[in-house]
Amino acid sequence: MLFSISSHTPTSQFIQISLELDRIGGEETILQLPAWRAGRYQLADYAQNIRNFSVVDSDGNLIGFEKKSKNQWKIKPANSLKISYEYWAGKMDAGSAWVDDQQVYLNLVNCCFEVLGREEEEINLKLLLNDYPEQVSTLFPISKSVWKASNFQMLADSTLLAAKAITHWSYVIQEAQFHIWIHGEIYFDPSNFLSHFQSFTAQLIQDFGEFPEKEYHFIFQLLPYTHYHGVEHRRGTVITYGPSKNLIDPAEMEELLGVSCHELYHAWNVCRIRPQELLPYDFSKETYTNAGLILEGVTTYMGDLYLLKSGVYDFNTYAKHLEKIIARESTHQGWKNYTIAESSFDLWLDGYQTGIPDRKVNIYSRGALLSFCLDILLIKQNSSLSKIMTKMWNTFGKPMKGYRMIEFEQLIQEELSVTEEIDEFFREFVHGKKDLFPFLKTCFEVVGGRLEEQPDNDHLLTHYGVRIADHNEIIQIHPDSPAYSLLMRGDQIMDQKNLGEELNLKISRKGRSIDLLIQKGIKSYYPSFSLQFVQETPEQIRWRT
Repeated sequence: MLFSISSHTPTSQFIQISLELDRIGGEETILQLPAWRAGRYQLADYAQNIRNFSVVDSDGNLIGFEKKSKNQWKIKPANSLKISYEYWAGKMDAGSAWVDDQQVYLNLVNCCFEVLGREEEEINLKLLLNDYPEQVSTLFPISKSVWKASNFQMLADSTLLAAKAITHWSYVIQEAQFHIWIHGEIYFDPSNFLSHFQSFTAQLIQDFGEFPEKEYHFIFQLLPYTHYHGVEHRRGTVITYGPSKNLIDPAEMEELLGVSCHELYHAWNVCRIRPQELLPYDFSKETYTNAGLILEGVTTYMGDLYLLKSGVYDFNTYAKHLEKIIARESTHQGWKNYTIAESSFDLWLDGYQTGIPDRKVNIYSRGALLSFCLDILLIKQNSSLSKIMTKMWNTFGKPMKGYRMIEFEQLIQEELSVTEEIDEFFREFVHGKKDLFPFLKTCFEVVGGRLEEQPDNDHLLTHYGVRIADHNEIIQIHPDSPAYSLLMRGDQIMDQKNLGEELNLKISRKGRSIDLLIQKGIKSYYPSFSLQFVQETPEQIRWRT
């Protein structure tokens, strides 16, 4: 089985792909194009980017075919087949495909067919891209411009980049080879960058005990425009970041280091430690899971924590990034309506968009804060979430055995001598809908931290729970505020008069002019939060080392 890829006119952003199949045995061939990719639980329907599909046999005779569904083709019997098609590579992010005069960049899950019934066959991939001499892939190299995948799951988990120029650095940690490939302009000190990567990589490997692969590729797209995205693969990651010139700013570099450590943590968690329902991936349809807490919550938390544990972040830097997660979580009330497990299951509906007001929680931010609290509860009993994840690696990840959420909870219970507090935590915050923030504050106190609330300077937001955007349009109303029963999202505030305990508003609602008198709330809404670590405790030392 051989895929060949070329690009006749790069500025069209179309690539030409052929798939050669033999040993068919006179049976119909069914091709299935993935409808989604690993790491993004949302239908993408990559078939919409395909055109010019045709099939011939070894003699060049046209072979008939028909589409069975939007993502599936059925081809009539022949001894051998050559399937040809064009794929539009016009979306730049860490999980998509892009072609221009400087590069051909593909996530192969977007554009390569699965041959049903032959999923476990070895697959070769050949690049016919002489104008792009610098070539790299997370697949196994065979020869110049030729790579192989052991099966379709590996092919779908892989990336390739062919370009006019690529910067390459590398380092070795405990016999694992790590490559850094950069496409784009570099505006930072390479030696410091490499040193940081060595530090957090070494710390992760030390805690897990080993690295899952012999070789790993960080593939960076450093772009001249604003971008931020990362996608995990077993043998590498793709990270897009821009504007690249901003990376001279330490704060911008912290963000790039954060997503890099996050994606490397995925090499264990998600790429290997994976729930039963995602092992193996079925790319033909939605695959539902309630394990968002582990998939992305633990990873988001650990990605920043390991920058602290490895010395890449100091405490002030770590606190600043944790504050951002807290801020994202504090602006929504979705926890009152959906648990993190329910929100995880519904990722396929609206997990990557704002959605209706206060319907769900964000599995990344909510999951990270839940993971921090879990870690502190474990540390109080001389264990840690890192130890639990190492057990998850040895029990499920290393043997590629899928886990159930209950087994994650059981591993934690087995680690502890007293389980009442952890049982209550899962009941109230993971499977329940209790306000996490009071408990979060007590967890920070255990490690010498102080999480404080401050009212926002915005009078309308703080006292009336009303958030406005451009042109004084209302975009959010706190459900506990008196304004919730009077104002609507989309209302435009034309005039306001502060009357002390009341607010006189003149609004425009879909062309109607309305005068309203709104009572001030009995509490402050949407406060901001500051986090400081004010003292060293024994638990803090165990937590950060």
